[in-house]
Amino acid sequence: MPIFFKTELLDNQIKILEFYDPSQSFNILGEKQLKELNDLIDEIIENDDIKGVVFTSGKKDFIVGADVSEIAKMENADETESACHFIQSIFSKISHLKIPSVAAINGQCLGGGLELALACDWRIVTTSASTKLALPEIQLGLIPGGGGTQRLPPLIGIQAALDLILTGKRIDGKKAVKIGLADQCVFPSILRTVAIQFAAKKKKSTNKFSSLSPNLGKDIPRWALDANPIGRKVLEKKSKELVDKNTKGFYPAPYKALDAVFSNFDKRIEKGLEIEAKFFSQLAHTKECHSLIHLFHGITHCKKIPYQTERKEKFGSATPNRVGIIGAGFMGAGIATICADRNIHARLSDTNKEATGRALANAHQFFSKKAERKKLKSFEVAQKLALISPSLKKNGLKNCQLIIEAVYEDLTLKQEILREIEESAPDDQVYASNTSAIPIKDIAEVAKKPERVVGMHFFSPVEKMSLVELIETEMTEKWASGQAAQLGQAMGKHVIVVKDSPGFFTTRVLAFLLSEAALILGTMSNEPSQIDRSLTDFGFPIGPITLIDEVGIDVGFHVLETMEKAFSSRISAPNSLKAVLDSGRLGKKNGQGFYLYDDGHRTIIDDQMITLLRNHESKLTEIPPDEIVDRCMLILINESVRCLDEGILYSPYAGDIGGVFGLGFPAFWGGPFKYIDHIGSNIIVDRLNSLADKYGERFLPAHSLVENAKKGTKFFPTES
Repeated sequence: MPIFFKTELLDNQIKILEFYDPSQSFNILGEKQLKELNDLIDEIIENDDIKGVVFTSGKKDFIVGADVSEIAKMENADETESACHFIQSIFSKISHLKIPSVAAINGQCLGGGLELALACDWRIVTTSASTKLALPEIQLGLIPGGGGTQRLPPLIGIQAALDLILTGKRIDGKKAVKIGLADQCVFPSILRTVAIQFAAKKKKSTNKFSSLSPNLGKDIPRWALDANPIGRKVLEKKSKELVDKNTKGFYPAPYKALDAVFSNFDKRIEKGLEIEAKFFSQLAHTKECHSLIHLFHGITHCKKIPYQTERKEKFGSATPNRVGIIGAGFMGAGIATICADRNIHARLSDTNKEATGRALANAHQFFSKKAERKKLKSFEVAQKLALISPSLKKNGLKNCQLIIEAVYEDLTLKQEILREIEESAPDDQVYASNTSAIPIKDIAEVAKKPERVVGMHFFSPVEKMSLVELIETEMTEKWASGQAAQLGQAMGKHVIVVKDSPGFFTTRVLAFLLSEAALILGTMSNEPSQIDRSLTDFGFPIGPITLIDEVGIDVGFHVLETMEKAFSSRISAPNSLKAVLDSGRLGKKNGQGFYLYDDGHRTIIDDQMITLLRNHESKLTEIPPDEIVDRCMLILINESVRCLDEGILYSPYAGDIGGVFGLGFPAFWGGPFKYIDHIGSNIIVDRLNSLADKYGERFLPAHSLVENAKKGTKFFPTES
């Protein structure tokens, strides 16, 4: 008796295999599910009376992929390769069936789910907005391992296939039909009927080069690239150049994907499947794969809304859909835009009419670009903009479920706004201040009901940065934190909850990195841009000197002063940095910072700036790139652990999600805590002690680091 599949044989001898895992809300392909599927396929092969087979789902999604946790637990490459061959063998049986096979797809069809569908003769998809097809393995540091690299390129063309394989992008049903991935797109209500009709047809005959390439236009036949060895060489070269540019060589999976696609394109699929399984198994045991799977688990961990029970008791299950935003500057405008993008009504209040005008113009530009990229229909641009209601007054805010104050970093101003809002606020309205450094307890000091006050630290630009740091004080009610977290997730953000303290988590650890970079810059005799280059070579998207210019030297110095008051024994706002600020250099915003800027574009390190910095140091030394990385990166990591020790972070997962998505810590290392587990706490402690001997107590290792080093334990002991 099947456990994971419901089976039905229709009067016309069409077999229905409905995937329905009773133990989960979604369908995944784990070892048990695959074994059952294999047995069911064997039964179909042995039954000559069956005329066709339809694969469908009894869940809201088709299949969301393979079981990631099982992949992570495999001990060696041989075990992983055997698992690959097993799933490939099942899908090969489907592709070699003598009867027609149909995948009836509604909802998400990802990874192994799409590879199962690719093994079928026909793929019928629905018009539902939830129907998405993708091969997202690359986002976990892997390549498709169930035949995706071998079956997709001949079906839709190499270019179109690589666009999916190398990005993991998700496409809807209509797009799937357009590029040849699906055969028909129908309303969900008739999916089963249409799938049964296709199962009654003859088996589909396929020809690798019979159609035109979807990406080249009607005048360029597929054989010009796909079937032509010279054309494929050109395409392979261009693809590799693009991968080099996008990954900077930090991720091995895209290169393996290219090899899997191009090395066997014109040969027997059996050989290609062997290559694919070999590459998949090699990648599954790399640091990069372990790190990305770790981040996948971290994102899942952070998706659990904190205090959900308390929130539901107060508000029910509905997500906040009316938000008041005070301040239409760069941050407020971005918050309003993202709210509208997620169909949340945003009441945008600012006394400056020009600011609200700019905010609406920016929102219009954002949605217009989405329409140009076919992410929105043209008429939907106006619908999205209508969700933003600008006002020069604060009227209407009392009807909002949550207020986000997004004015500039001034405690007095923030307190004044809180007082004013509380005069007419309902008892269950949550008030959130968007601040990067001001303690929330200081803002809430003037509140009548400080239990409703939280911090929501958004990152710039809000439209692109996916992190929100939710800050709660000792007085914050659980339902208020839960409501703010629910909103953050409704906005499509990764939400980490942290305890109120100077700089919270992200600003605090970033301040230590920037302070160290400024200290190095004032004492090094080598080229100043070496600091940025050393950190980007390590994997950061931009270097710390460039980041100070981007943030603003005035803002950066103010943050360092704030951090110095709280942690005076370990961090300082360097005098050399004050000299640069006093010279009138503000960074990119006024064209002069550590670098000079021409029309917003960085040009060169300014010699006068170097003089300002180094006038405060009598001795300059050559500092090797490795030491630059160690000083900047290890001080950030060490301070992250201190935040965990002090209870600022509630889990190391939050630290890694915050580090990667808020601070740009290299994803292929998995975040500051996963980095420690990769390298070993004992090695990190030794490196920190060595730096402490040379540069002072700011490098003394945090308590948990020392304890882990002594015991040989990890922050994530259950992960591979």
